Amino acid sequence: MEECSHGHDHMCFCACTNPIVTLLKNDLFGPENLSLMTAGLPEKKPEVVQPAPILFTGGIIRPMIDGKADMVEAIGFADGRVVATGSLSLVTAEMDANFKDEYTVRHLETNQTLLPGLFEPHIHVVFSGLMASFVDVGPFDGQNIRKGYDKNWVKEQLKANLPPESEDAVLFANGLDPALLTPFSKDNFQNIDYMFLNEVSRTIPIMVISASGHTVYINSPTISKVYKKNEAALKAAGYATEKEFEEKGRGLLQEETGLLYAFGTFQSQIMALANRDMNKNLDHFFAEANSRGVTSMYDAILNPEYLKYLNKYLNSNNLSVRLGGARYCESMKEFPDLPPYEATKEYSDLYFGHVKVVSDGSNQGLTGYQSEDYACFPETYKDGIFDFHPEDSYPALIKSIMIDKGWPIMIHANGDKAVSLTIDAYREALKLYVGTPLRNRIEHCSLFSNRKQLDEMAELGISPSFLIGHVGYWGFIFKDIIFKGQQLDGYDKVDMLDLCKSAVDKKLRISLHSDHTVTPIGPLRMMEQSITRVMESHPPEYDITPVLNKEECLTPEEALRAATYDAAWQCYAEKWAGSLPKGHFADFIILAEDPLSMPHDKISMNMRNITVLETWLGGNVVYNNSNIK
Repeated sequence: MEECSHGHDHMCFCACTNPIVTLLKNDLFGPENLSLMTAGLPEKKPEVVQPAPILFTGGIIRPMIDGKADMVEAIGFADGRVVATGSLSLVTAEMDANFKDEYTVRHLETNQTLLPGLFEPHIHVVFSGLMASFVDVGPFDGQNIRKGYDKNWVKEQLKANLPPESEDAVLFANGLDPALLTPFSKDNFQNIDYMFLNEVSRTIPIMVISASGHTVYINSPTISKVYKKNEAALKAAGYATEKEFEEKGRGLLQEETGLLYAFGTFQSQIMALANRDMNKNLDHFFAEANSRGVTSMYDAILNPEYLKYLNKYLNSNNLSVRLGGARYCESMKEFPDLPPYEATKEYSDLYFGHVKVVSDGSNQGLTGYQSEDYACFPETYKDGIFDFHPEDSYPALIKSIMIDKGWPIMIHANGDKAVSLTIDAYREALKLYVGTPLRNRIEHCSLFSNRKQLDEMAELGISPSFLIGHVGYWGFIFKDIIFKGQQLDGYDKVDMLDLCKSAVDKKLRISLHSDHTVTPIGPLRMMEQSITRVMESHPPEYDITPVLNKEECLTPEEALRAATYDAAWQCYAEKWAGSLPKGHFADFIILAEDPLSMPHDKISMNMRNITVLETWLGGNVVYNNSNIK
């Protein structure tokens, strides 16, 4: 397609904004369809079962009080909260004083480990529910990179899910990641086109959205429908005929304009999927999170459209996780509707801690904003995409959110230039801010231009939340293809990726996140990747397992703190989550073994697979592993 002028206020292609919602929000979440989507929800929440008092002892118990991984002999729970932690005699005395003859005692087995529930500090709830109805052609099998993830596998997966032919038939797929297709090659970014998808079907329309959300790949039947639906606009864009649109565009629809052509053409089918599946998809999403030890999560974008649906879902269900999140402010157009900040004083089923702003795209999607061109050929802009034009509208928005409305901010920034501009914008706003210190964040915070920026973040009180899957899943691809031969501040550019240990050493309180659906849910996996920094996508001919910048490996204790105590602090949830002192919610997990006691040479590809035996929320079991004997 004709390259977009890039003159609008905002453009984001990552899990932080869902193109379906962005483009179809007035219909998908409009009153009529919203009533259809929520018709199957219960009329009211079921009664919450009052949890019985219980004392745990034995095994390994790490309540992470004050962020320390020290072990205690016992911990007691009652009325959905922690009663006491410490020695067995102390906890027994407390339980006897308040719940004599009412509580049970449970002795954990030798290796069983009780920890605070794990925290996902950057995730996308409604987006995840929508995408679950699309056929998954992504690179992940569970939490591992899928073996044999190549173009043939993608093709066979699509063929296996083709619907019967009909006037309304269309196959939607999600998650295609050219960066991880094997054999690894820069050409993978260009070789998925309409001819490739025509090998799947020449009669049934196919739409495949890339993992970064930057591109939609379509086949010839889709091209025909899109052209007929948008003929006047496409002719104005320079495509005089459908054939010309097919041959020049190659079935790659890009930028917001291209995405609108695709999704607008199949609007009714997308809405039908949401109506049929949304509620059960979210049920499954929360259940999967519990199965991986998650008891708290923070939605990184809660826009008005998401909230219309999510509030109805919450009013009908007792969530099996604690949920908070960030209001979304895309540009100054939304700013007048942003309410003034009110600090969260106590937990509610959906609380707001930040305003979210997105500055660029994704590095693996070749849209993160860089200080030099990508080493491989991007689909559009050679140095990535910055979402604000003119550029000075970016610091102006940050300043307005912070100074005029008083909100803490979490800013998506991936490329090194985007991170630099973000730190600059924070600095200018904080010069004018007067009030209680804010827990401002940089999301992903993937690449620093220089290491002094960590000192700047420490001085400004900005904390990073790292998408650590960038190291584990895409590290080798960044090193060998995307940033090959490039440098920053005298280092190989890829060695400036996710500087976790350096951040901790600067006393920054970091967290690790999945950005689901970009990477799978799994704090234990994220801990593992931060501890080992193993590049999992390396070619099979490597004799040794490659590690990306060993100096940035966290200790197991630091990784656990990032997945519990500090993640809760970043998300303004430390008063009830992230640790288990007296009075906190009884949100905890029981693992089959202690992640902090694993031999270091056994951690890689194993910590993620530690069995979560049980997940408890408010003193009730919300997940019980079926393999418990």
